[in-house]
This record gives sequence, C-alpha cells and structure tokens, in this order.
Amino acid sequence: MKIAGYQGSVNLGTGGGATVKVSSDLNAYGSGGKGLAAIAGAANKWAVAVEAQQEDEDKQSILNAMDIFNKSRYNIMYNDESGLMNTKLEGTAGAGASYTEQINKARQDVLSNTKLHSQKNQLALDHLMYQSAQQGFQTVDQYEQKQKEAVTDLRYDNNIQNSCEFVQKNWNNPQALQDEIIRTQLLTSAIYGKRGAEFIESKSRANIGQVVASAVGASITNEDYGTMRNIMDKYGSYLTANQRAAFEKVAYDKESSAFERNTAKDLYAKYGDNEEAVRKELEGMKGFSGGESGNDFENLLTSFGIQESGGNYNAKNGRTGASGKYQILPDNWPSWSQEAGLPAGAEMTPENQEIVARFKLKQYYDKYGAAGAAVAWYSGETNAQRWVSGKTTDVWGNTWDTPQHGNEPSIKEYAESVTNRAGNVRSTHNMSQDEQDRIMKQYRTIKADHDRIETYKKNKLFEGIKNEIFAMFNNGTSYSEAMTWATSQAGSDPDKYVTYRNAVTAIYGPQGRSGSSGGGNGKLDDDAIGVLEDMLQEGKFSSIDQFLAYAANKGASSAQRGKLEKIYNDWYSGTGEFAFDMEGLVQQVAGKNADALYKKKIQNYGRQWVRAYRVKNHGMNPGETELLEALRNCVTTKVYGSYVTEKHSFWFDSTEDIKASDADLIARGIASVNKTGDDWYDVKWLDGTSGKINGAYLAKLLKGDY
Repeated sequence: MKIAGYQGSVNLGTGGGATVKVSSDLNAYGSGGKGLAAIAGAANKWAVAVEAQQEDEDKQSILNAMDIFNKSRYNIMYNDESGLMNTKLEGTAGAGASYTEQINKARQDVLSNTKLHSQKNQLALDHLMYQSAQQGFQTVDQYEQKQKEAVTDLRYDNNIQNSCEFVQKNWNNPQALQDEIIRTQLLTSAIYGKRGAEFIESKSRANIGQVVASAVGASITNEDYGTMRNIMDKYGSYLTANQRAAFEKVAYDKESSAFERNTAKDLYAKYGDNEEAVRKELEGMKGFSGGESGNDFENLLTSFGIQESGGNYNAKNGRTGASGKYQILPDNWPSWSQEAGLPAGAEMTPENQEIVARFKLKQYYDKYGAAGAAVAWYSGETNAQRWVSGKTTDVWGNTWDTPQHGNEPSIKEYAESVTNRAGNVRSTHNMSQDEQDRIMKQYRTIKADHDRIETYKKNKLFEGIKNEIFAMFNNGTSYSEAMTWATSQAGSDPDKYVTYRNAVTAIYGPQGRSGSSGGGNGKLDDDAIGVLEDMLQEGKFSSIDQFLAYAANKGASSAQRGKLEKIYNDWYSGTGEFAFDMEGLVQQVAGKNADALYKKKIQNYGRQWVRAYRVKNHGMNPGETELLEALRNCVTTKVYGSYVTEKHSFWFDSTEDIKASDADLIARGIASVNKTGDDWYDVKWLDGTSGKINGAYLAKLLKGDY
C-alpha cells in the first residue's frame, strides 16, 4: 500500500506564533530606554497568550479532524453495504488497493478542510492519520489474504466432494477408489505445497479419509458388505477409530437384521401359519455372528482363538510363557485386564480371557483393520502401524514374509492365516431368546402381510360374485344349483372353491335358509352379534365371505348378515365404530400390565358406548378425547342401592351395597340400572328389553354368580 505520507522536515519544536519587532534606538522609548523593558515584557506576554490560544484551537481542530477521519476509515471498512470487511471469498479481491485509494482521498479531504495555525500541528495531524490508515490497511490486507485462502480451501473441498460423490457411485470399483485416493494426494500437494510436508501429509490423510468413508458408506447402503470390508482392510488406516467402529456397527446391525429377516422368510415358506413349528426350529438354530466375507470382528475373534491354541483356555507356550486360548503374554495380562474393566489381580479364567481378548483385539481391529489386528497381536502394535501405512519391512528391518524365530510363521503368513480362516468361520453360538423373539416378530409381520394380501384378494373376489349370487337367489335359483355353479366357477383353485361356496352360504343361508328374507326364522341375539364382532377383531376370519358364512351358519338372518357385512367393511377399512385404536385407548386407562379380563371388559364397554353414540348422533363418531373420557369413567365404581342380606327384627336388617362400574354392567349385558323400590331395580338390557329384579338377584348377577 502507498499511504500518502507526511513531511517531517520542519522542526516540531519551533513555534508558529506572531513576533514583535523592537526599535534599536533606546531613547525612542524615553528615560534613556527605561520603559523598554516594560514595553517589551508586555508585548512578549501578549505573544505568548496568542500562541497559547492558537495551540488550544489547533488541539480541538486535530481532535475533530481525527474523529472525521476515523469515521471515514470505519465506513470504508465496515459499511453494511459497501464495507470491505463485509465482502466474502472472491468478492474480497483487490480490497487492499480499494482501501488505499479510499483512505488517501479521505485524508486529503480532511487536510484540505482543516486549518491549523502551525506547521508543527499540521505535521502532527498528518502523522496521526497515517498511523490510523496504516492500521486499517493491515486489517484489510490480512482479511483479504484469509479470504483468498478460504477460496482456495472451498475449491479444494469441492474437488474432494466430487471425489466422494464419484466413489459413492462406483463403490464396487476398486480402481475408481484407488484413482481418487491418488488424485487427492496429488491435488493436496499441488495446492498446499508451500505449507510444508507435515501439513500436506495431515491434510491429505484427512481428505482421503473422507473419500474412503464415502466408498464404505455406499457399500453398506448397497448391502455389499464384502466390498465394505475389503475397503476397510486396505484403506482403513485413513479412517479414525470412531469411524471404523461406527461403520462396523452399522454393517453388523444391517447384516444381523438381514439374517433375521431372511430366516423369518425361510421359516414362513417352510411352515406357513404353523407358529409352533417355527418356534421349535428356532430353538435349535445357531445365531448370527457376523459377515459373509469373513472379516467381521466376531469371525476374526473366533479365528484368533483357533489360530493361537485351537480354542484351549489352558494352553501355555513354553518359549514365551503366553497362556490361554488367545495366548496372552504374562506381562500384558495385568494392564490389559484392567483396561478391559476387570479388577486388579483378575485371574485368567475362560470368561476373563474372552473379555480381555475381545477388548484388546477390538482396539486393534478398529485402528488397523482385520489384517492389521493380526499383525499387532503377533508382532506388536508398531508393526501394525507400519503394515497399514504400506511399509515393506518390520521394525527389525525384515520383510513381512521373513520367518519368525527360525521356524515360526512370518508376520504375513500369520495375518493371512487368521483372516483367511475368519472367512470360513460361521456362527457357533446357540440363538438367544432375544434373537428368537426378533425373528418371530419378523415372521409374524411376513405372515400378516401375506394374510392381508390374501384377505384383499378374497374380499375382491367376493365383491365380484356377490351381485351374481344375489341375482340367482332373487330369480329362484336353488341353493344346490347355486353351490353347483360355485363349484364349477372355482375350478381346481381350492381358495376360490372355499370363497365361492362361502359366498353362496352368506347370501342363501346354511342349506338354503336365508333367514327373514328367505323364509327361515333364524336370528342371532345381540350377545351373539357381539361375539361375532369380537372374533372379527381378534382375527378369526380371513375374509368377508368366511365371516358372513360363519354368521349364517350360526343363525344370522339375511337382514343381520347385511348389517354384519357393513360391520366387516368398517372393520377392514378402519372406519365407523372401528375408527379408534380401542386397544391403545384401553391401555391408557387400564395400564400396560393390567389383567387381560379387566382390559377386555373396558374394551367391550368402549365398543358398546361408540355404537350407542353413533345411533344417537346419526352415524357420527365421537371425538377420541370424548371416548377416552368415557372409558376412564366406565371403571369408576358406583353404588346403585342396597339389598337385605339378613333380617333381624322389624326395625333392623343387615344390608349390603350394590356396587358396580359401567363396564361391569356392560359385561353382564346390562345397559342401565335404576332403583324403583326398597329392594327392586329397573334393569334395561343391551338387547333392548327391560324388567324388574330384586336387589339380591342383581347383586349376584353383577358378581358373576349367575
């Protein structure tokens, strides 16, 4: 920057005030010049006073000038719209030059509009403005440089993002990933070469880690766990320990879920609806332990146990003193066991061996991958670091295929042996109860989905043939002729056969008795209708034809079957009185762990209450809040009166209160109870009838004694 400077050639100690010229003739002042001293003294005092006043004025002018100048500087730098410090990235280019141009103009404006009495003060003002301007320039210049770096970083990051997106699309192409890793290394070196080798190494590894993580994530998303583990084994050192652990967990969870889902599918295909057979087979199955490719940690852990001792918890190496299934050195056991969470002095029991080996190997596995963990276990962690970084020799200067201790496997042979064996390891543990339960849940979901599809197909088939069967019924076609027609229509399809015949029964009635419309006298009471609804909601019927045929066989009239068809359709579509999650609402009232009969009682009340509400309100449903309040109130015990339990005398008898909740009444088929006399009650039943009963009978009825 070129900030216009100030001229410092003037002696800043020289005053700029007025002077007085004194005559050389002393007689001119009278008395032989005696008055000279007095006159000269007065003149000098006046001159000093003038100079002092001018100096004070200059100070105020300088303060005002700097205030104006600094406000201009602040505006140049921080103006909301044009401030140089408010620009970003590419917009910051040339900020320093722009600042210089603007600040010099501001300085000239201030100088031209500020009048000072002395050159000294003019120089002082110029110097103060120069310092202020220079400070501002440094701030702007630093900001411009940082924004230049930000632009570089942004464009670099965009390139890294492009690489990440490319490997995501080509997760299963090893060459594509390798090319992007090399490109990232070269790009980092080219862009940041001036910052030194250490910075380039750190920057390069961090961004290669992003590229590798993208490829690993994509392989998991595409459920290609073999590729995922190949990438992790080859390039896992570029990932952080947390990244590796997270990827392994996600992969394990997904593989486990897939195993359980596929097992459930296989069991459904094998046993169909036979839950008992499914559960029995699960009890004898092996559980999931990890990946198909064999580099999964669980498989690797098993492989280590086999490699080191053949699975012998009591094995001991005479040369090294290493002990147990995983051959842990005695010097390592104290620290490793405490790191794994065991108390000091913990013995090498089989259980403790598993805890410690799992802990330590998982550490190595997360840091160095499967092969690297094997190297660390066999020859130390420093060698594992060299292995994953691509070094060609171990810490002793030997190649990786150099035999150890004369005749023991080389580090390379050991690592390959462990990882190859892991590839062939399969689950050896019996399936846990939790695993069985999860698979049963998957099985039931598959079964429910299958049943839902089959129900839909059967319902559609019923809808397609219902009108035709009605037409036959109305035209006088006999029941046997209709059944013959149904059989011929079904052909060799057993499902169609059942549906067609059920449809005929649903419309004609059993053996041609169609109820009130067909001359029969069949009719179900309200309790029977309620039972049918309960069975429907319990999933007892696989389709509408089965439901209606069952109702017909139980004696439902034609008119009732018509109403039941409407009930079924409401249930199937979740409308009408079935628009509520009654089970969930009941659980809110009764609690999750309440007795099943108690919850059933509340549920029955809720259904009756909704039906009554819909009748009263022209088919409209209540609000869920309103229904919930009714369910809460229905379990409140009420006293309807009392009855005599024992007579003692004219004026004294033993009595007992008649207590019940609304839910209790519904459970006994009672709609309402009203006391009408000393020991008599008017009871209205759910079927619409009413009558009077005495208190003792009512009490026993509510207790379930009748």
